[in-house]
Amino acid sequence: MIKMNKSAIFHQSHDQWQAVVSASEVEIRLTSGKDILGVKIVYGDPHLGELTSGGWRWKSTVQTLILAYETEHNYIWKTIISPDNKRLKYHFILQSDDEILQFGEDGFTPIDEEVGLWNNFFLPYLHHSQQFNAPSWVKNTIWYQIFPERFCNGDKSNDPIGTLAWHRGPVTNKEIYGGDIAGIIEKLPYLAELGISGIYLTPVFESVTTHKYDTRNYFAIDPSFGTEQDLIELVKKAHQLNIKVMLDAVFNHCGADFPFWEDVKKHKDLSEYKNWFHIKSYEPLSYETFSFEKKMPKLNLGNPDTKQYFIEVAKYWIKKADIDGWRLDVANEIDPSFWIDFRKEIKAVKEDCYILGEVWHDSMQWLRGDRFDAVMNYPLGRSIIDFALGKIDSAQFRYRMDKAFAHYPSKVSEVQFNLLDSHDTARLRNILKHDIRRVELAFALLFISFGSICIYYGSEVAMEGEFDPDCRRCMVWDPNKDELAFLQRFKRLIDLRNQYSCLRNDSTWQWRETGDLLVIERSNEHESVWMFINTTDHPLPISIEKYVPDPKDAFTGRPHATVVNILPKQYIFIAQ
Repeated sequence: MIKMNKSAIFHQSHDQWQAVVSASEVEIRLTSGKDILGVKIVYGDPHLGELTSGGWRWKSTVQTLILAYETEHNYIWKTIISPDNKRLKYHFILQSDDEILQFGEDGFTPIDEEVGLWNNFFLPYLHHSQQFNAPSWVKNTIWYQIFPERFCNGDKSNDPIGTLAWHRGPVTNKEIYGGDIAGIIEKLPYLAELGISGIYLTPVFESVTTHKYDTRNYFAIDPSFGTEQDLIELVKKAHQLNIKVMLDAVFNHCGADFPFWEDVKKHKDLSEYKNWFHIKSYEPLSYETFSFEKKMPKLNLGNPDTKQYFIEVAKYWIKKADIDGWRLDVANEIDPSFWIDFRKEIKAVKEDCYILGEVWHDSMQWLRGDRFDAVMNYPLGRSIIDFALGKIDSAQFRYRMDKAFAHYPSKVSEVQFNLLDSHDTARLRNILKHDIRRVELAFALLFISFGSICIYYGSEVAMEGEFDPDCRRCMVWDPNKDELAFLQRFKRLIDLRNQYSCLRNDSTWQWRETGDLLVIERSNEHESVWMFINTTDHPLPISIEKYVPDPKDAFTGRPHATVVNILPKQYIFIAQ
């Protein structure tokens, strides 16, 4: 008899394993080894029962969990429960080939009704404050990230001395090309026609550098980018095109010429701002910084005065310009108490403001409903990139993607900020060794993922660029023949996601094949879209009717051939 792999079984009564998803519903998950054949949950109100001749009998209901995700070594099971009276007590019944066991807070026991009375997990009461509430508009948003200095020069009157002519090719952080807010306003119709519904701007506040991550004045737009009125006009015109606008909040550190830091340098320990920073010593002056960059002193947001100052910065731009979100730079290195207060005050000003943290790793501690709405989902993007590069096969890709989907409650996953490249990475074309087939495949997979999607400016024409700062090249506004062809295919992918609700959220993701042919089905109660991918280096003949009766081309809606050859590293989309 083979014993159940108990060490692989895990559940706890919080985070992604017990998540309040609405005023009356709780999502329950359990992780197990792959020896488990089925999981049931026995649940009910802890106070509800009746006296019988054998004693008090708890009134409970039994419900079967579905196998929702599969990683390399584990299954993740889940179900949705609507607890009576907003109170919940529950335990699991697990079945393997040779055993059936109960599982609760105190571990494993044989099936025993009496033991089931006390060996349970609990949700004592479902409170409104336990719900994860992100802005409803986010989950269907396609973002476009803009590095303002290199996007478009719309107003030459604000060009700094030494501004260069627009340029194709490598760059550093030193050259100035004159990109500004007026240029972004000028290109709003282009973005709307592309299918964009949100723009994220890297910092626009006063700073001496091209990247502006070393702020001098948080209450002023950098003169080379324009004026406060320009930002107001940008947001207003974007909103008229149903495009949201998110700004970058660099609150972990400031620039070396930030006035309060200059006061510390001048007055040392006599400065009234000394507690705004992490000072190690004054003679010689030693202090903490972002990374090891001396020109970016780290701010102490645990200090009440500093905390309130930067909360006021964030509130100011919401009130003044009606922006729709804040992306929080280096969010994981900032005092956690700051983000709790930040959220309360920002949501009081604009309830549907999107709060996005820059965190590159496990972020559950920031996504419990009291800090961020989402984080930049680099792990999901890395999985897609590794698959497109051929570093992992179809089965491993499934495990990695399912791990990313299962890592957070479903309500969190649907508003995550999914991306493949950014101003902090090499461009996708360079990462994928300039293989345009792989670039297009990676974006196609991104566009069918749960969550919101972000495109780094120029990705629609497959712009090149190595790691920062070369990834911040001037936007290509004169695309050549190959770039135009890629742009048309790219726009079709955006249109596909915007057309089919099943490719966004509130739908299922099923892995139908994970071999040489990778088949993914996205579906909801209204429609299904299937993605067929040839993962090999040779043409692959397939019979679509094996999977989809009466197939239709998802792009055109016309009938599709039932037998096709898919070229290497290419894909087709079929609708049903």
